[in-house]
Amino acid sequence: MMKTDRIQAFSDGIFSILITILVLEFKLPDGYVQGNLLQAVLQQWPTLVAYVMTFTYIGILWLFHHDMFSCVQRIDARLNILNLSSIFLITLLNYSMSLLAESLVTLNTRDLQFALTFYALLALGISMSYFAFYHYLAHKPSLLASSRYQLQFRRLQRCPLLSSSIYFAALLAANLKVYAGLIFLVAGILFHGFAYWRAVRHTVTT
Repeated sequence: MMKTDRIQAFSDGIFSILITILVLEFKLPDGYVQGNLLQAVLQQWPTLVAYVMTFTYIGILWLFHHDMFSCVQRIDARLNILNLSSIFLITLLNYSMSLLAESLVTLNTRDLQFALTFYALLALGISMSYFAFYHYLAHKPSLLASSRYQLQFRRLQRCPLLSSSIYFAALLAANLKVYAGLIFLVAGILFHGFAYWRAVRHTVTT
């Protein structure tokens, strides 16, 4: 069995690299003219919107991931595979951010539909990967540092299911009313933040 600190160090490294490379999307736009730097920066608002969304999303995912593995004492092969599968999906967020930023620049409806659909599908997959984490750990107490964490993971299973429903709504909305899809997508990310706040608050008070 792999040691918990090894898988945590590996995963934390991936998260930190992902967050770092997001900012590489910021470059001076083509056709920049000296003396118009402020205007050139303001024209990059789509990249900023996509960056803030994705940075927040990855940051919250890392918080959940870090707290989850702090409750784990041993790692088996299945948990390792679940972790790699989830990390694989999360690494694609940088690409989905690029697609969203580019489509917000052109404001082409078909491009926006595709970018939002891709982002929503990816977010849906990530939420289901976290459900798989919680479901597996809730039924595998031998891997946990304490038996009380079993109940905690059973409660946490609801969070990714709820976020999955929000991202599914974003998926449908993106192909009916583009900006409604964007609103649902942002709502899903905000829900993650609220869910983490509730989880931490519950842990502190129990």
